[in-house]
Amino acid sequence: MTERRTPVGQRSIYVYVPTNEMADRWKKLAKKSGMSISQYVLNIVENYIGDESMGASQGDLNKRLGELEGQNTHLRNENHKLSKRVESLDTLTDRYAEEIKELKNLQFQDEISFEGVREYEPKLIELLKERDVVKEHELLDLLHVDPGDAASVRAINHQLDNLFSYGLVKRIKGGLIWIR
Repeated sequence: MTERRTPVGQRSIYVYVPTNEMADRWKKLAKKSGMSISQYVLNIVENYIGDESMGASQGDLNKRLGELEGQNTHLRNENHKLSKRVESLDTLTDRYAEEIKELKNLQFQDEISFEGVREYEPKLIELLKERDVVKEHELLDLLHVDPGDAASVRAINHQLDNLFSYGLVKRIKGGLIWIR
């Protein structure tokens, strides 16, 4: 059984584009796509109609795009506000950490007569207990103490002096050891 096609004249649609430049651009795009101009235009129209039949007209797509752009702008603004807040909180946390360090160091200053229980730097005690030998020249680095921070260095040295006098730490060749 042979299929009968309707004559070409009955299936033809003529499209008049507004400018010669537009027609030339369409022809170039069709050629670049490896299609005739008829195939190219037919393909684009069918794709558009297919999208619309799935419930997405160009107006709907533009509306959705506008909504997404609005959400994107809102989220960018919120992200900017949260970034500023995180930066402020980081700064505040750093200040509090510095104040705590200064208060802890104050307990081990020579100028202060201190009565009561002193809280030793937990990292110092853990470091001495966990390692067999802690090299003295590595100690500040391991404790993340800046050698230029005289108050912190002095506080660590006073803590070590107290630990030596209590017999908990011993100086040996090559470093310090915790006496078990």
